[in-house]
Parts: sequence; C-alpha cells; structure tokens
Amino acid sequence: MASQPIQVGVIGCGAQGTNHLRVIKELGVETAIVSTLCDLSPERLQNAAEIWPQARTTEEVKAMLAPGELDLVIVATMPNTHMQMALAALEAGADVLCEKPFMRDLGEATIVLDAAEQLGRQVQLGTNMRYMPISRYLHDLVASGEVGTPVFYKAWGCHVNPPWWAPNYYLSRSAGGVLAATLIHALDLAIWVAGSPNPVSVSASMQRLFPGKRGPLASPEIRERFNAEDLFTALVRFDDGSTCVLEGNWCDDRPPPHNFEMVTTKGKLNSDPFTITVDENGEVVNKTPELRESSGWGESIRNQDADVIQRLRDGTPWVMQDRRQLLNLQRLIDGCYESARSEREIVF
Repeated sequence: MASQPIQVGVIGCGAQGTNHLRVIKELGVETAIVSTLCDLSPERLQNAAEIWPQARTTEEVKAMLAPGELDLVIVATMPNTHMQMALAALEAGADVLCEKPFMRDLGEATIVLDAAEQLGRQVQLGTNMRYMPISRYLHDLVASGEVGTPVFYKAWGCHVNPPWWAPNYYLSRSAGGVLAATLIHALDLAIWVAGSPNPVSVSASMQRLFPGKRGPLASPEIRERFNAEDLFTALVRFDDGSTCVLEGNWCDDRPPPHNFEMVTTKGKLNSDPFTITVDENGEVVNKTPELRESSGWGESIRNQDADVIQRLRDGTPWVMQDRRQLLNLQRLIDGCYESARSEREIVF
C-alpha cells in the first residue's frame, strides 16, 4: 500500500473537472493531492486554483506532464482532444480516467487502449453512474439470476434544455450531440446491468429540433454554432437475444434525465424511481429493498474517484470496466451515428 498520497493532474477545469477537484479534496490530502491543473481558460484555472491553491497551473498539456510526477491524470476536456490528452498522459507514466464520451470513434479508442497495454498503464472511462448504490445492486441482482435474464430494456437521456454549460452542441468539438453527451450515461448503465452483452446490430434515427425548440433561450453564439442532433432514437440487438430501445432528447419535459427500465424473464427493474418487481405464481410482487446509501450524481463521482485512487494506493487493478466493454460502447455509438446518417441498419 502506498504511503504517499496519489499525485493527480486534471486536464479541463470546466463543470465536470471541477466536480473531480471537489470530491478529491473531500478524500483528504493524505489520500490524494491535485498537484497540477491544466486548462486553456485563465478564468477556469483561477477558479480551480481556489479549490487547490497549492496546485501548479498551466495552459500547456506538455508542461503539466513531467514524466513520473503524476500517478493519475483526469481528462475532462471535450472529446476532440481526448486521444491527444490520454496518449500524452500514458506516455508520461500516469494512469488515465477519461470523461465521456471516450473517443471520437473506434479507431481512436483502439489506439489509446493499445498504448495503455504496451505501456503497462490503465485507462478507465468516467462511467460514474455504475458507482451508484442502486446501480451496483441491480447489476449484482441480474448477475445472481434471481430475476431471470434481461430480454428488453429502454434507456433514455433527456433534458428540458440542451446542456449549454459546454459546447456539446458543436460537432467539431463534441463528436456528437444528445447521444454522445447525454444518452451515453443511461446507455452504458443499462448494458452493464444487463451483463454487458455484445451489440450485434443497430437501427437509429436522429433529428435537430433546435432552434425551432429552445432557440430563444440560447445566446447568438450558440444559435450560430449549434449543429448537433438533439433528438435521437435507436433499436439495438445484442448477442444474448435481448433488445434495447434508446431515446435522447434535449427539448424534453420528463424527469429524471438519465434512466432505464428493464424487462427480465421473471420481473421488471427500474433505475429511477428505483423499483424491482417479480412474477410469483402469476402475481406481481414488489421486491424493492431499502438502500441507505445515496445514489446522487455527486456521490457517484465521489465513489468513482475514491475507488480508482484507492486501487492505485493499494496497487490493485481497476476492475469497473474492461477493454471489451469500452470498445463495445464506442462501437455502438459509432454504429448509431452511421445508421442514422445512412438510414439503414448497421450490423457489427
């Protein structure tokens, strides 16, 4: 077990990067220290430095990645820079926690994972919703076989307004709109709970409702640059015989924003509101337990960061996801966009 705190560098000090800075602060400096901050915005760097005043700040990635100084680099920039940032961090000897979406396409994802294997380093995607107590319970329940096997599920990522807090609406930086930026949360979670089957085909459709919807709420700059999809639907088939319906919508009025429901051979699961029902002799019986732990968004980031950092301290590998799961998620997102653009089913 490491006697010294884990040295962390954070690239990208926007909304999600700031979330990481705060939760690592809560872990205590005896566990982890954010020693380097990197962002192109002097204002964001200044705000980040207020949380970690002892951290070195820079606008240059190369300047923050002195070989051997950092144990962990958190990449919280836009997807168009993820491959460059991840490769630089790996080559500098750090493990990488990268925010979603992982890379812009399967080719980039493969390059990064290959590099990590060659360098003996680890890469994990920021699938923090897997760390919610409800998510872990549902995952373990399905794995136990107590509710049978998944046969059909629906996942959605819907917001009342587009997420203006980052240029997710701008394709040259985001590599995708509502699917890549929002729906990916519930999509990854539902597949993981289902046992991580392999996708075999997808048929998808996407549209842009902005600025016909929500246009008056946006700034002139956003209205000028908005070129991503804000409505997305898809049907996915998996190699275990199950199917999944996806919906992403940035002009919706239905809470909660990230959710899934799953039909199994013995019952039905809902992530929010958290419910579990099973068929017992033809009767629908509520089997929902009371969980004391909170399953909020902030808590899930805290649980995730605490896990990856503690495993680095213990010298144990990261186990929340593996190469196959990461590549399957990227392959599925790529296939969704290809299907929507070509107006045909994509077979993997």
